[in-house]
Amino acid sequence: MQAASLQDELEAVVEGGLPGAVAVTGDWQGAAGLANVETSEAMTPEHRFRIASVTKTFVAALVLQLVAEGALELDGEAEPVVSGVTVRQLLNHTSGLPDAALFDDLIEFFEPFREDPSHRFEHSQRELLALALARPRLFPAGDGWSYSSSGYTALGLLVEEVTGSTLRDELKRRIFEPLALDATELPVNPVKASGLARSYLPPDNPLLPGPGLVDTTELDFPSWAGGGIVSTGHDVARFLQALLGGELLPSAQRRELLSSVPSGWEESDSYGLGIEMLTSLMDRSPSPCGPAWGHLGLGVGYTTVALASEDGERKVVVLTNIIAINEKIWEQLGRLVWAGYCG
Repeated sequence: MQAASLQDELEAVVEGGLPGAVAVTGDWQGAAGLANVETSEAMTPEHRFRIASVTKTFVAALVLQLVAEGALELDGEAEPVVSGVTVRQLLNHTSGLPDAALFDDLIEFFEPFREDPSHRFEHSQRELLALALARPRLFPAGDGWSYSSSGYTALGLLVEEVTGSTLRDELKRRIFEPLALDATELPVNPVKASGLARSYLPPDNPLLPGPGLVDTTELDFPSWAGGGIVSTGHDVARFLQALLGGELLPSAQRRELLSSVPSGWEESDSYGLGIEMLTSLMDRSPSPCGPAWGHLGLGVGYTTVALASEDGERKVVVLTNIIAINEKIWEQLGRLVWAGYCG
């Protein structure tokens, strides 16, 4: 598709009710709308976003590198971090491990932030995992599917256990630096990350309702291995190209990456090892050119769609600085995403 047509689709998405958006596909990138509603700062492709659950694909790539090196066994138990489940089951959400009890009722979780927007979350990642481990498993490991960011907290801790380094440093050394992803990091303090487009919730959201757009940029939400990476559209697209194109993983581990199980939810048709396969966008906009691989990221104030073909040659990344929570927005995003992916 011509760049002018993609820019028109991007502008239409913003006009449909988003503060701002960035799109990257092939050798084209564009931006529309505002990065900061209060100051009217224009959105640019250089603005950074919290990419939420797209983080899981980065973490999975790192784990599979450690499998290739023999530091981890894909079908071995994820001890000493968690027992009774394998590394594979944590990666593809078949472990039965529930999310931390704190997130079962998000409205209750956000109560302190409604009273004090500068509230800081004090639990460590290990304490968060303990909350999940204290609850009954949703099903015997391997006998079902349930999306669990707590499983990725376990994987992050497992990476640190076997490398003797931090997850942050391992991602930087093994993925960010080799691919020259200079705008990408797992920040020490996500609230202080530089270069961010401001993030927003719509005024009628149930978590932090307000009279207008609710700025959530400074909100301290504990994401880490399940959703804490900050990046740009360009960097995410480069990562997907490298991951699916075979730059980051040996062929055996790349095959495992794409070995998927049915997910049974609207976000994807099936789920591999930290990567989704989908043929429509949130069950609303079907792909006119076949399946795509990647991940969606729905954060508190950001939405990321990051998809590529199985060989990594075709790719599209769309980022917005508001969480997409209604059908109209997803339909508009679908037109833009599939125009970029299939064009």
